[in-house]
Amino acid sequence: MLEECLIMMTPEEVIACNYKGIEGSFIHALHEENYFNPSSFKAYVQAITDLTPASEDVALDRTLMEQVFFTYSYILKSIMWHFDMNDRSMIENLPEEQLVEYVDRLEEVVRRFIRGGSAG
Repeated sequence: MLEECLIMMTPEEVIACNYKGIEGSFIHALHEENYFNPSSFKAYVQAITDLTPASEDVALDRTLMEQVFFTYSYILKSIMWHFDMNDRSMIENLPEEQLVEYVDRLEEVVRRFIRGGSAG
């Protein structure tokens, strides 16, 4: 039910919910439940895509940039901790066989978001 609420939110609200770790968000599942939720990951990535300016000349809101950077960084750290033998963090449902694709996609949308439409 909470996951469905994320679908009805604006992209800014989806990013803010992830930044705050609100229940139903991808970050909440990752942090509080140690669970990789593919549908909430997709909603998070789509929110960043929807917020990506079409032009490099468009200024981004610094608060939004901070939220995207923080969540992007947290996701990467969580994956790193999952594979760290000295850390007890384990993420259930982590798609290890497709992990490169997930990380590459995330990097691509964040890079486009920052650059303004071009990932190159």
